Amino acid sequence: MESLLRDLGVLLAQQVENLKALETLMQNQQKALVRRDVPGILESISGQEACLARIREMEADRAGLMEKISGVLGLGLGGITLKELTENLEPEVGTELRATGRAIRETLENIGRVNSENRRLIEHSLEFVQEMLGALTGAAPTGRTYEASGNLKARSQDHSLVDQVT
Repeated sequence: MESLLRDLGVLLAQQVENLKALETLMQNQQKALVRRDVPGILESISGQEACLARIREMEADRAGLMEKISGVLGLGLGGITLKELTENLEPEVGTELRATGRAIRETLENIGRVNSENRRLIEHSLEFVQEMLGALTGAAPTGRTYEASGNLKARSQDHSLVDQVT
């Protein structure tokens, strides 16, 4: 049992490291998005994919260890959470695992926040690109505006920035 708990502690510490690495990669992506640095964005995405693959592998290993520990403790073979596990351990044994669990939760919250910010930046960039393409090709932008009278009307653009010769 002791070796299983030690293995779980090591694995969880590695998960924290990988999650923090993912957070850093996402922050780098955010900086690249603001700079409109396409190679930097692609490099960040590649790093995120590799990091996520490692995290998925570790998560499968963690689930296996948790199931073994759960069986040894007589908690059944169903998936238990880290919190449920630590509640069934001696306080001094569970303290380190609880701290690691908190670090995982905090890092996941940070990742979620950065991910939301990146999504907004990407959506804004996409809108900008669509508007520019519409201006260059003379296509009507997708959106609606208000007239002086307050009525909604589809936005239109009469002329493109690029001369079209037929």
